Amino acid sequence: MVKAVTFVRRIAGLLEPSLESEFYEEFTLLSKYLDELIVVSDIVDSSSQDFRIHRAWTMKIPKIYGLTKILSYCFSVFKYRKNIDLIYVRTFSPPEMAASWFSKKLLKKKVVVLLPSTWFFEPPTLKNKIYKWILKKAVYSADTIILYTPLMLDEIKKYFPKLSEEKIIYLHNAVNISRFTPGEPDVEILKKYLKASFQHLLLYVGRISRKKGILDLVKAFKIIHEEEPGTVLALAGREEEKYAEEVRGLIRKLDLEDSILFLGPVPNRDVVHLMRGCTVFVYSSIGGEGIPRAILEAMACGKPVVATRVTGIPEAVRDDETGYTVEVGDHESFAEKVLRLLRDDALRKTLGENARKLVEKEFSYTQIIPKLAEILVKSAYS
Repeated sequence: MVKAVTFVRRIAGLLEPSLESEFYEEFTLLSKYLDELIVVSDIVDSSSQDFRIHRAWTMKIPKIYGLTKILSYCFSVFKYRKNIDLIYVRTFSPPEMAASWFSKKLLKKKVVVLLPSTWFFEPPTLKNKIYKWILKKAVYSADTIILYTPLMLDEIKKYFPKLSEEKIIYLHNAVNISRFTPGEPDVEILKKYLKASFQHLLLYVGRISRKKGILDLVKAFKIIHEEEPGTVLALAGREEEKYAEEVRGLIRKLDLEDSILFLGPVPNRDVVHLMRGCTVFVYSSIGGEGIPRAILEAMACGKPVVATRVTGIPEAVRDDETGYTVEVGDHESFAEKVLRLLRDDALRKTLGENARKLVEKEFSYTQIIPKLAEILVKSAYS
């Protein structure tokens, strides 16, 4: 068995309205396959009976917060160096990458890095160039690199041309199919977030940012709403302020203010009810994706998905099987696919059922966590 250290931005259980909630579940399950899992974070709002928590010390002062976090994360692995076999990095933020590089080069520990997407620190500002340098050092020095799908490889190789493919292992992203299930949503939770009445609900869950293509989604929704005026689009997630204002400007211009709802960050425990309550899940990313967890969660709830055809998304959203994919920027085709589903109850039901079956077979914690644990154990003793 293996003792490992990993990292997460915040430990808050299912109250966190971001991937940290899913990571909390993932670490809970993963810990059952390891001798010990130590999770390092500087924001701790929840406890755990399954994994050990190390609260990293940082100074919440602009300009130096990031530096203190990097130093504190490196210190955490130094502190446990005699008791751990492996460093497992789940995201590619600079503190995690710096700690993994430090662990490999100075402490000679085995390192496994999971790269969940293919869009690294854009635009090319000075700060992002420094972060990319740290990321490259960490990736090249790691013993094992995990990607969700071979569809990511071409873009990964553009960033890391010297990366040996012998170090790469493919393992799907996964979700909790016991919590994300088909069924009736909690009506009170829906009322909490959805103030407008509607016939059909389109749902997007993720950041309101340029790389998620929300402007294209709004343009597609304009076409959808003209054809099916009883349809509402709900956008759930944190906002990048300037981009969100640009999106709101387009919404005002297209006279859609009463039909597009900004829900803000939604705790993960509530997201399942929004997904159960939606008619179709939509995702209009312009690139850089792995296999987005939000898509898998919606599919686990038995919902068909319309998404853009970027990187790993077609691995889950399979045309005429679990939903439809379209080219980036083609909001007319996006709208056409959504309308097809809105108007055909039988098709929507079939694709939704297929989506659930696919997640059960290929993207569930039950299938993936044991395989992840096996990768970590093999890497520790290789």
